Amino acid sequence: MKVRYKNSGIESESQNFNTTALWEALTGDDSVSISELDVLLNSGEWKDMDQAFKDHDLITNNFNTCFFEPTNEEDKVRGFSM
Repeated sequence: MKVRYKNSGIESESQNFNTTALWEALTGDDSVSISELDVLLNSGEWKDMDQAFKDHDLITNNFNTCFFEPTNEEDKVRGFSM
């Protein structure tokens, strides 16, 4: 998924969490807190990554190692994919 640093506006790719830290996403060149990132949703909208998780626009797998947009309403309601 495309992510954007809030402070600099630099775009990167990410879909995995740093499994040795809490709520940090691996961006390929860094491990960044999700509060410092925006994410580009399939709707074309940039959204605060933390808020996207709260709204279930982004969900995790059941191992909490990667994140993505839900593919169906059940996953969105549940907040994670089985």
